[in-house]
Amino acid sequence: MKNNRVYFLPVSILIMAILACSTQSIGTPGSNPGAAATAVAQTVTALIQIPAPGNSATFTPVPATVNPATNTPVPATLAAATNTPIISSTQVCDNAQFISETIPDGTHELAGASFTKTWRLKNIGACTWTSSFNVVFVNGDAMGAPSAVPLTGSVAPGQEVDVSINMQAPAAPGNYTGGWTLRNASGVLFGLGAGNGPFWIKITVDSPTATPTATPTATSTGLILHLPVIPILLHPVASQALIQVSVPASGIGHAVATCPSGSIVTGGGFAGSSNLLVYSNFASANGWEADAQNLTASVQSLNAYAECLSNSSGTTQQVITQVTASASAVGHAVINCPSGSVITGGGFAGNSNLVVYSNSASGNGWQVYGNNKSSSAQLLNAYAICLSGTSGTTQQLVNQVTVAGNSSGLGMMACPSATYLTGGGYAGNTKLFVYNASANGSSWQVAAQNTSGASQLLNSYALCLTLP
Repeated sequence: MKNNRVYFLPVSILIMAILACSTQSIGTPGSNPGAAATAVAQTVTALIQIPAPGNSATFTPVPATVNPATNTPVPATLAAATNTPIISSTQVCDNAQFISETIPDGTHELAGASFTKTWRLKNIGACTWTSSFNVVFVNGDAMGAPSAVPLTGSVAPGQEVDVSINMQAPAAPGNYTGGWTLRNASGVLFGLGAGNGPFWIKITVDSPTATPTATPTATSTGLILHLPVIPILLHPVASQALIQVSVPASGIGHAVATCPSGSIVTGGGFAGSSNLLVYSNFASANGWEADAQNLTASVQSLNAYAECLSNSSGTTQQVITQVTASASAVGHAVINCPSGSVITGGGFAGNSNLVVYSNSASGNGWQVYGNNKSSSAQLLNAYAICLSGTSGTTQQLVNQVTVAGNSSGLGMMACPSATYLTGGGYAGNTKLFVYNASANGSSWQVAAQNTSGASQLLNSYALCLTLP
């Protein structure tokens, strides 16, 4: 495993998406950062000031085949936002260097075997890593590992740290690769060196040796029975795939994160900054798409996240409904899952004239509220991801936080033990600009910028699957 290698994942269908991850914008050289920040805040505020029904996040949630809105703007695959502040002309805040590893590339593992992969990394940036930093899976095969593993302590610039992740070899023989990277406390991904490439694990899974049949063999000491080996039972695993793209100044970005082979998409999310308006976020083939409009004159980063379920029977489908949001008014769309299936996630699609401020489960379906900022009617799609073929059940859990006036806030809701995080959502009002809605381990996190001077309520929703 070397460094500075980048994985690019396939891009599927395009639609459109909403909102984004880091609250930080980067000005062009020689620009006035304060003026730039003020301009962005004014732009976002202008996008969000039409009042919606109600002023608090009271939309009751619960616990995806794609049909985008026909009026939907251009779209926008796993890596994260790297709008990392420049500390000097040569050194950035967050940066890493690969030092060594266990389980070298090409190591042979038996099918289903458990093992621990350890990378030794050096902090070559200007900022200290803390326990709020995570090692996160970005592409390839997760090999049964969780989507994110937190660092156990602080790592100052120049120090080294061992990061270890428990994994399980896939059941089928073959060559497998999994890409990983680091994520800072603001949700921004960063990797190795100037290219911010991931670090990875590469293994070869061997077929189990042939099992003799149960035939008796006579020996001088008695009868020996050759019994067949009992197959290893693999437990379901929920993981998050992500990809990052750069959105040109004042342009459109399109990103699609794809679930690993053998897994199914159950939901997804996005992350960027308060400089990106995500206007579309939905399932695209066996992955998740995010589309965004860059509101600034500098390049911004956009992440798309796919929630993936492996080692489980069943399939998912995405169902859609479309409504018209009247000029300068709020549109509300609700779509229910078919009988015999359960909701696991959902999303939306519109265009850069629509700001989606509520996106969550409703009963056994999904609901979306979008604020039309234009003087003409706009189309708004709501998507529900529905799981069938299992006897599993889902529940939507909520956590509510207060976001102070003219500041950003973060809310998180965790799934209980013995359940699987399949997706999530959020609800607020037209004063809140959501720029990050994604998984963090077994929790769903939501970050939003309050564009008003008064405190506002923000709900974070986690969809949790229970399997028999």
